[in-house]
Amino acid sequence: MKVRELIRYSDRLLKGRRSRTMMICILPLGAELFFRCGEAAVYSLLLYFGSIPPIRLFGGDEPLQLAVTIVSTVLRCVTVAPLTYAAAYRLCGMTGEGQCRQCGSFSRILLRKCTLKRSISAALWTKAISLLALAPAVFFGVSAYGMIHEKMYADEVFIAANLIFLGAVSVFMWLSLKLSFSAVPYLLVRFPKLTAFRAMVFSVSFMRGRKSVFLRLLAVYLPQMLTIAGLPFGLTKLMTAYSISIDIFIKEDEYLEADRAESGRRKSRNTGKIPHRTKRRVKAAADKA
Repeated sequence: MKVRELIRYSDRLLKGRRSRTMMICILPLGAELFFRCGEAAVYSLLLYFGSIPPIRLFGGDEPLQLAVTIVSTVLRCVTVAPLTYAAAYRLCGMTGEGQCRQCGSFSRILLRKCTLKRSISAALWTKAISLLALAPAVFFGVSAYGMIHEKMYADEVFIAANLIFLGAVSVFMWLSLKLSFSAVPYLLVRFPKLTAFRAMVFSVSFMRGRKSVFLRLLAVYLPQMLTIAGLPFGLTKLMTAYSISIDIFIKEDEYLEADRAESGRRKSRNTGKIPHRTKRRVKAAADKA
């Protein structure tokens, strides 16, 4: 997929509705920053009034600190996840087709029961799996750090080098998984009957070999997003272009699945990845043709 054409097409879609789309795209990030800053402000007050020493903030064994962390995490989850889903829904109305075209107002989408349930469930699943995927990297990193800061023999140097290598591989796999999970909100919108867990699993196979598109889009818009004034514009363009790419990926899989159903050939690349509901629709259309 040519990123230049993707960017050009997304810019055409944003003409005349850039301000409204920008407000929708910036809300999830704004909510995330609001609760993060609130959490930091509470920690600052605890330090100012001498409730806990500074070193205890890094220990995680202070009951008050744990309470603040848990409350902040819950609030972020129940606000950022629905806002991200609603933003993906509105972007689907711009870039996609079908039921997303009749998406209604942003507040109506946000307050629907299915929006809250599916988005929060997906956020919890992705965070849990991400933490599990990060565990090996933490283990290898801590083990290598402990060996480096001690007197090592020749065979221990070899073990430490292998631990560092395994830690780097684990971090790479974790980042790859996080990139795959970036498609979850859009897949939840495109496939309304998918559960949050199935959407998470489906995103891993769906994004196989396609994560480079998101990285190239990020490389284009990151310089603009690093400035305070350019952040809303860059984020809006990035999310719009990424939504278009998800639509293109889905159509590619549908075409390959329909081609396989018509010809009876073996599976082509990325076929067999479409959820059950979409496969049945494509196969039925192929049979009627």
